[in-house]
Amino acid sequence: MLEKRLIINNEKDYNKFIRRLYLYRSFLFKNVYFKLINNYSNEYILPIINALNIKMRKPRIKYIYDTSCQIIDDKYKGINICGFKNNKCYAQLNNNYCNGCCRKCKYQTSHGCPTKNLACKLFNCSEVTKRYNVITFKDLKLLKVLSIKNQFIVKSDYFSKEEDVLKDLYSYSIIYSTIRIIIRNFF
Repeated sequence: MLEKRLIINNEKDYNKFIRRLYLYRSFLFKNVYFKLINNYSNEYILPIINALNIKMRKPRIKYIYDTSCQIIDDKYKGINICGFKNNKCYAQLNNNYCNGCCRKCKYQTSHGCPTKNLACKLFNCSEVTKRYNVITFKDLKLLKVLSIKNQFIVKSDYFSKEEDVLKDLYSYSIIYSTIRIIIRNFF
């Protein structure tokens, strides 16, 4: 296996590396092991390099999905960003709804979410974005290691179990994945 040494000294080098991710995840670098030479202080670069070094498709997708969820969970650990009080969030204080955005999800429980859905974790209503600096899809550069089809699925596969989302991500057909998402959400 060939070794590609990455030298990233500053933000400019980091942005150049991010712009080239589409190339690094292609078949041209299938037999290349990526190695970071210096210790650039960006918390997101090591997960990206780890993902690029996973050469099998399904384990790479699973790693990206799990790591992205963990990054979000770590950022909001111990913070009630939705402002829940008596099962009502910031946006629902003056209406009869309960459980915030999750009220439409068939998996929600009174003890929180039992699923690990990346699209749901990335969604924040306008009340939350006014109060907190939230992680967005653009902030998670690790997701750029996914194909465009898989990036679309990660953005739009709300109210689904992790197993269903991963099955959609593993699929090679955008049509098949889209039909599965529509069926889960509307029927």
